[in-house]
Amino acid sequence: MLKVVPLVLFAGAAAFVSTSTLRDARTDAALTIPVVTVHAKEFAFEMPKSLPAGQTSFRLINDGKEIHHLTFIKLQDGKTPADFAEAMKAGPPPKWATAVGGPNAAVPGKSVEATLTLEPGSYLVACFIPSPGEETPHAMKGMIQPLTVTPAGVVQAGGPAAVTAPDPKPDVHLELKEYGFAFSKPITAGKHTIHVMNQGAQDHEVVLVKLAPGKHAADFTDWAMNGLKGPPPGEPMDGMAAMATGRTAIFSGDFTPGTYAAVCFVNDETDHKPHTAHGMSVEFEVK
Repeated sequence: MLKVVPLVLFAGAAAFVSTSTLRDARTDAALTIPVVTVHAKEFAFEMPKSLPAGQTSFRLINDGKEIHHLTFIKLQDGKTPADFAEAMKAGPPPKWATAVGGPNAAVPGKSVEATLTLEPGSYLVACFIPSPGEETPHAMKGMIQPLTVTPAGVVQAGGPAAVTAPDPKPDVHLELKEYGFAFSKPITAGKHTIHVMNQGAQDHEVVLVKLAPGKHAADFTDWAMNGLKGPPPGEPMDGMAAMATGRTAIFSGDFTPGTYAAVCFVNDETDHKPHTAHGMSVEFEVK
């Protein structure tokens, strides 16, 4: 999450090799997974209300004039989006809500994509990014809605069309932990598919930003945490929304030469400061 209110808004090679080996061993046939396109605008999502469980790729297209992301949160049985909204007014996310990740974050006119594995159950999808000059997240303006994930093979009315894409095969592994990012190898120019794993004890996210010439991760952090006012010192270009400990997901990014930053804005469970304030940001060069 770029910012969550009141939360507002490189290691791991062994795990990555293990994942790749499992993929190679499954079959020589072309594997495909469902693709769900989600449109975002101020302040709503256009997407199915029900999806079957399993691995699914979500393509978020930002039709609005502000930055948006798509965060998936799994609710404990019996809890509702209304319960979540009430809990958010009182403080940090409740323990009965599990962050699952999602495309993070799309600037106006652009799209981002993330591949998640969803288990059956009740979810909500939301955007926790605030509007420029405000602290109230878009979710509190109505950009939050329920999602039902049915057992695999069961699609309810309003389910997605049968659009598929090749099963993503990561070439980079990224671990999130307190308080840093660990990439399995340097990022080079070109398209990379990144497998993300939260190895920390708290929720974490990754916002990937291509920095403007002469700008640094601290400049982007200051801009994001101080109202998103004025020209941004970089452009979010991909990433993964908040994930609970132990969760994994995949996203792809097309990297051009330049300076990039990876930042986590999720608030800490102890002092409620964003993780970037604890040093969870890093700059790297792409050549």
